[in-house]
This record gives sequence, C-alpha cells and structure tokens, in this order.
Amino acid sequence: MEFAEMDELTELRAALADEGKLDHLTKQAEYWLAATPAQQAEILADVRSRGHMERLLNGLHAAYRFHEEAAAMFRDTLQQIEAR
Repeated sequence: MEFAEMDELTELRAALADEGKLDHLTKQAEYWLAATPAQQAEILADVRSRGHMERLLNGLHAAYRFHEEAAAMFRDTLQQIEAR
C-alpha cells in the first residue's frame, strides 16, 4: 500500500468517524438488507422526501471505499508478514 493510499484511508476514516457516521451507515445498510421490498420502498420514499438521497449515496460510497482500502491494507500486511 502506497503512502497516497494510506492518506486516503486516513481521510476516509476521519470523515466517517465524524459523529459516528460509519456506525450509522452500517446500521442503515443492515436494516436495508433485512427489509422487505415494501419496506425498502418506504425507506427510499422517506429519504427522497427529506432530500437526503445524494447524502446517503455519498456516505455509502465513502464507507465502501473505506472498507476496500482497509481490506487492502490488511491483505498487504498479511502478505508481507507471511513472506518473511
């Protein structure tokens, strides 16, 4: 993992740590996956009515990128340690 990737991971972590956003997004994703199609439609209608669709999508994209970067960091660390 390059220093630039570590900087991005650090920035993502800081952005998502603000006000517990990562935990909140995780709970939202879990709730979404457990919801019925009718409940999912209600969730989307509520998010849209509040004008928060872009905010939700941006947060979910940031959380996804954070987890991808973190997974890559752990993979690289494991590979380096196992290679020694």
